[in-house]
Amino acid sequence: MFEIMDESSGKLLGIRAKGIIKRTDYDELVPECEKLIKKEGSMSMLIDMMDFKLEAPSAWRADFHFGHEFHNKIERMAIVGDRWWEDWMTDFCRHFYAQQAKYFHTSEMADAWNWLREGQEQAA
Repeated sequence: MFEIMDESSGKLLGIRAKGIIKRTDYDELVPECEKLIKKEGSMSMLIDMMDFKLEAPSAWRADFHFGHEFHNKIERMAIVGDRWWEDWMTDFCRHFYAQQAKYFHTSEMADAWNWLREGQEQAA
């Protein structure tokens, strides 16, 4: 499931990926992103991967469509976690999910939020 983080504000959307991500989880995430982009014109996103287990194969198509639909609308994406493959995944995100993407270790959560906010200040 995706859980919206309390720190979300303005153009910044923080989500926690928890447990097993299913196709239906995108049915909730996509409207949130659409609403934010309609209001703000674009967005930046933080994804907290600490409680993420895996994405069900049935969700892969929805995930692909998410990237296709929002790639040009997500200015920055911060991936926060503590597993080696999450750092690798950030490279993937640069090409398919966001204009810029950066990996942060879980101990750097505040730095991730600051990087996203810095991007908003530069755009203003």
